[in-house]
Amino acid sequence: MAKVVAQSIRLTPQRDLFDPDFEGYKLSSDGEVTAYSRATNEGVRHKACQSTCYLHTRLQALHNHLFQDPFHPLSVYYFNTRGHLVKCSYSEGSRLSEGEVTWQAEAGEAEAGEGEYYYPPTLKFPSPEVAVVTDGRGRLSVLRTEDRTTARSWVVSFEAKSDQGVLADACVRGDNRELHCLVVSVTSPKKLHQNPDYVLADDAFGSKPDLAVHLMRWLTLSQKGSGWEESRSRAVTGQGVLEYCAVDSEGAGLLLLCHANYFFVRDSVQPITKPDPKPEKSSPDQPKFTFQQNDEDITVWLKTGSATKDEVEVKIAVNTLEVLIEATSSLQARFLHPVKADLATWTMGEGKLELVLPKASEGEKWQSLFSPEDDVLGEEVLDPARLEEINQNLAHLASDKLNPDPSLDKPAYDPGQLEECDTAREDLLLVRLDGSSHHMTNYGQLGATQHLFNLQVDETSVPAFCIRHDVDAVLWQPKRQVQFSHLANYHAFGYVRASKTTAKYTCGAPDLSYVAIAEVRSHVYLFFQPEALEGELRNRKSGHRTNRVSRQLLISLKNHSEVLGLCASLTFSLYSQTRCFEI
Repeated sequence: MAKVVAQSIRLTPQRDLFDPDFEGYKLSSDGEVTAYSRATNEGVRHKACQSTCYLHTRLQALHNHLFQDPFHPLSVYYFNTRGHLVKCSYSEGSRLSEGEVTWQAEAGEAEAGEGEYYYPPTLKFPSPEVAVVTDGRGRLSVLRTEDRTTARSWVVSFEAKSDQGVLADACVRGDNRELHCLVVSVTSPKKLHQNPDYVLADDAFGSKPDLAVHLMRWLTLSQKGSGWEESRSRAVTGQGVLEYCAVDSEGAGLLLLCHANYFFVRDSVQPITKPDPKPEKSSPDQPKFTFQQNDEDITVWLKTGSATKDEVEVKIAVNTLEVLIEATSSLQARFLHPVKADLATWTMGEGKLELVLPKASEGEKWQSLFSPEDDVLGEEVLDPARLEEINQNLAHLASDKLNPDPSLDKPAYDPGQLEECDTAREDLLLVRLDGSSHHMTNYGQLGATQHLFNLQVDETSVPAFCIRHDVDAVLWQPKRQVQFSHLANYHAFGYVRASKTTAKYTCGAPDLSYVAIAEVRSHVYLFFQPEALEGELRNRKSGHRTNRVSRQLLISLKNHSEVLGLCASLTFSLYSQTRCFEI
């Protein structure tokens, strides 16, 4: 099978969404915020991470225990300590409602063993009448919710045994007749090799058996009557942190934001085949000759071994060269360009034949000695005088000093101006994996930039992702045919987010009006998009006047327990702590 070349992905920002004159956020009083809190009968289900694996620790520590319903943004859900799913709503009349149980897990489920890794339960809402739950211990449930605005218990319409892990995405595609679920877990190459269901095409992937890797199970369900049935199961694995994963808008592939390549290891419909082993590379051929050139001549050296001058015959023509050693042809080829054959000379010495070939066109640079069609391997040796000339011509482009001429209008860039928060440890990759061919069809290298958060902008679209662009934060919305739209720009938020060293959760409002940062304890920050003023503000130092301002709110929490969840809606942010909610 021919190798598939991945098409390049380009993210093109819209210039009109940037504000080069942005002056920062103005701190507003938290008196503008009305906070509501309500104690819960059962606390939020949470377990301290005991793992020594970085990938699993990150997956568990940053898990958001609040689940927002995109079809009803003022309703959020959480799992209590008994494993029951609890709904909490906000309304103008009743404010923050008392939590009500919408679905109860099987008896004793909360006390069941978690195996090697613990994964918290996860909830997604792919449609107005369907919810998907993973319990973290290998069971995936599809629930029929009907109208979620009413107090009605949910009914299980499908259950399947799944890999342990968290539910990263759940969506409906194909005219709502296909339900796609992505479950992410942590494993090792050793366990993947031991599982007969998985085929690892990359042998080097298992070179470090103790290395932790991500495993994504892509489960596709087809509608059957009023329920669902499993129609296809696929699995993808890869190294490094997985920042973002989602099923594309056609349901035909996966979009990943990661730091290393991912690949398929299982497909129940179209099995993965291991590619034929590559033939062993033979040792590289030694060049038959070496040559050196200047503007007038080309000098060629050819090894002759112990042959004497009488045993060597050289035939030089304008366009060809033939060398015979002991009546056997050792070199025969056509010159790339003509030479002056009548002025050519050759000598023998120290087991080498040396030829001096005057160029027919002086000053012409030869890319090779012979025509590529003859496929004769040779090596060019650069003239020391030519090397010195090249170094002198490029000397002005390099220096052993940081700024050799401080009087220049534009001094050299000082890397000391960079701060630690401005850098990323690894390059960020944006890729698409095709679910049918199992190939990487699209690839984009975004450089050492930082991923900030993901956002479900509307009910049915593919989740958007926000990455840093210089000091700003840019929100990208995946579209059809692997296109990405610059949806919004959060001025200077990339720098602001990087400076919050104790930040735990970051999320944005679906109407793109603000973003929120929750620290591990005690504080929540809100950063709003620029808003129009009735009057205008004047900068006393620069004299610059503006009629727009971006507000920043700092909310201090009464309870100093660890923050376990954060959701942003059109008009409020809701964050969860161990035993209470606050708005």
